[in-house]
Amino acid sequence: MNLRAFGKNLGLQAPEFPKGIIWLNTEPLTLKQLRGKIVLIDFWTYSCVNCLNVMPHLRRWHKLYAKKGLVVIGVHTPEFAFEKDVLNVETAVKEFDLTYPVAIDSESKIWEAYNNHWWPRLVLINKAGQIAFDHVGEGGYVEIEKEIQKALRGVGAKALPKIERESKSSGGVCFPTTPEIYLGFSRGHFKNSDVEANHCHNYKRVSDQRDTPSLEGEWTVREGYVESHGGKIHLPFMAGSINLVAQTSDGEKQRIAVVRDGNALATNEAGDDIVFDGDDSVIFAREPRMYRLLAASAHLTGVLTLNVPSGVRLYSLTFGSACE
Repeated sequence: MNLRAFGKNLGLQAPEFPKGIIWLNTEPLTLKQLRGKIVLIDFWTYSCVNCLNVMPHLRRWHKLYAKKGLVVIGVHTPEFAFEKDVLNVETAVKEFDLTYPVAIDSESKIWEAYNNHWWPRLVLINKAGQIAFDHVGEGGYVEIEKEIQKALRGVGAKALPKIERESKSSGGVCFPTTPEIYLGFSRGHFKNSDVEANHCHNYKRVSDQRDTPSLEGEWTVREGYVESHGGKIHLPFMAGSINLVAQTSDGEKQRIAVVRDGNALATNEAGDDIVFDGDDSVIFAREPRMYRLLAASAHLTGVLTLNVPSGVRLYSLTFGSACE
């Protein structure tokens, strides 16, 4: 039986994990065998920045409460085709130091059973196998931990740690940001009026429009990504952080120059994957994953330009707010 729409499932029996799926960090699990324990399911995918932001809390809860009766289970349901590759997921699990069980949901069977539409989503299941709490997105960590402790007390857990209050930003204003940008023709939208699907085309740069990318040079626009044959992509944005999901088509490392308003990024606004190569701020892309381009402490506006060599595929850009 599948769950109902979000918010209408408290007290319902949680759907069982399907047979035949691949598990990491554990032998195959079922909710039936976990009856009597508290289960926290995290729907995630490894190129999702919001999912990555939740992980420190999941790792902490696993460390604090596993011996008290909590079983954290990551359900990896892919957004992009390359995330269906089990080897890619295994690499991500090791990179992010996830030691709790992870179910490989590449056919979205668990996702569909839970009537899910979001990454991340946390579903807490009580000792009777019923939905006790349901949360979508980042944040709310104190509330989630309170629900975890409440459920654990129901199985006799004692000496639970004091819940730490969430730290608050020092500022009082959080600014609006550019929404997530998809770069394939199925979900993407470009300022260029002459976009051709599945054909290499030489695009001319067009006038800028905020939150709308434009292509310049030779590109092929595929269903889920754009592939460069030597070109640039321009995007007027507003954000404090920017992340790019990308890979190379042949598995070889490629240099992508990252420019804001015609200049290299400043050192104090560069994301973790930025390397300063001479006068340029660049990333070296290869494996399919999320690359952190911008991580400023202040809210920025401007035009992001990526100078992309041939053979690089770009899937999406995500943006984070800055509070001042």
